[in-house]
Amino acid sequence: MLIVPISGKIGWKNPPLVTLAILVINCLVFFLFQINDDQARLEAEHFYLESGLAGIEVPRYMDYLEATGTATDGDLAVDPDDAEGLMRLHFALEADAIFLSRLKGEQVITPRDAVYERWRMLRHDYEEKCNRSVAFAHGLRPATPRVSTFFTYMFLHGSVGHLVGNMVFLWILGCMIEIGAGRSLFTGIYLASGLMAAGLFWLVYPTSTVPLVGASGAIAGLMGAYTVLYGRKTVSVFYSLGFYFNTARIPAIILLPVWIANECYQLFFSGASHVAYVAHIGGLAGGALLAFSGARLVGGVNRDSFEEAAEDKVGPLMDDALEHMAHLEMDKASCLFEQILDLSPERADVLTHLFNIHKLTPESDAFHDTTKRLLQVQLKDPATHAAAIGVYQAYAERVRRPALSIPLYLQVAGAMATAGEIAGAEKILLAILKKRPQTPGLPTSLVKLANAFREGGQVDGWKRYRTLVCKHFPDSVEAAIILRANSRA
Repeated sequence: MLIVPISGKIGWKNPPLVTLAILVINCLVFFLFQINDDQARLEAEHFYLESGLAGIEVPRYMDYLEATGTATDGDLAVDPDDAEGLMRLHFALEADAIFLSRLKGEQVITPRDAVYERWRMLRHDYEEKCNRSVAFAHGLRPATPRVSTFFTYMFLHGSVGHLVGNMVFLWILGCMIEIGAGRSLFTGIYLASGLMAAGLFWLVYPTSTVPLVGASGAIAGLMGAYTVLYGRKTVSVFYSLGFYFNTARIPAIILLPVWIANECYQLFFSGASHVAYVAHIGGLAGGALLAFSGARLVGGVNRDSFEEAAEDKVGPLMDDALEHMAHLEMDKASCLFEQILDLSPERADVLTHLFNIHKLTPESDAFHDTTKRLLQVQLKDPATHAAAIGVYQAYAERVRRPALSIPLYLQVAGAMATAGEIAGAEKILLAILKKRPQTPGLPTSLVKLANAFREGGQVDGWKRYRTLVCKHFPDSVEAAIILRANSRA
């Protein structure tokens, strides 16, 4: 069973530098130092068999197995010329911490034995060749642990496939946690989870001589941290049951017991395996605990940093609409633009395209309606007032009977007055004053027009429209302000 969280986006404004650094370090360590590990191990095992060391140690190991009652009929039947059988027993010997400890303690082959000097020299040469393998030298061997190997093991890998698999998971989880939780918390969780994974492996297999290598314990810690940091937030996951795969959206915290249960199942029921499931369990539990406490120390996690990316429905529609326009298929383009406006009603660019299409039929209701919608959007932002003025002028030139609302005319006139388009603003406001003198907001618009005259150096126009406001709207606030200003002057 495979369950992987997936994300909609990665924010490069705050790139996952620590994740990238760890990924690069792992790759450099493998390709610069471990690339010949398999060859080093093969040379060591070939030396063990060909040098005669196997002929010295394996028979004594067979005697040990027989004496302790742990030997099988197959173990006792191994012939000295059977290379395959000798190597099988040799691997068992190397994994048997008790016998290996007695052997290295010179309790199996003592200084009184005739082969002692030869054995000690061959054993030294064999171990030296084994140590040429970086994984053997710096991986965590619980039976002979060194403090440094609790750190170094998580940057070593057994093969290219092992490395690639771990780095894929590191990238997926590392990006989400580093961007969401910050570099400090992420780094702490990664390294501490790796230590906790190694610690549990050491406690469960204290006599193991097989080196533990790989970043999967630390990455499992990221998995545990992910479930806690994102908590009840619904996240997307990819899951595979072998014969079936799909995606789903579930609360992140549900993943923690599912992942731990899967690792436990693999540990107890998957048979012999080179996968360190115990280390994964230690990492998962450790990462979850670290995230629970760490989030409170550093102020929590930005759970919205990986909000599911919204499906882009507008982009494809826009592309299709523009393509139809290029082929002069205006009706099809119009339909697509309207679909876009249903999704995003205030898209000025889409309304502009529709305006340009409908101005080919200036007496159509669609042209009037599109002009209204476009002006309403453009007049909301002073930065687009110039564009709104251009739209209004193009509209006014093409229609015989304009059909805009009075409030929209006032907005257009105000934008014109501010932009120094005095003649256009004056024409609109005088028409409204003549036909709808009680229109709300008209006094304010006339004051704007008066100010535009003054800014343009036309003092007579400024005085004329201030007088007009006082005459036609004597009870307005604008008139009161003008009168007060006049009295002070």
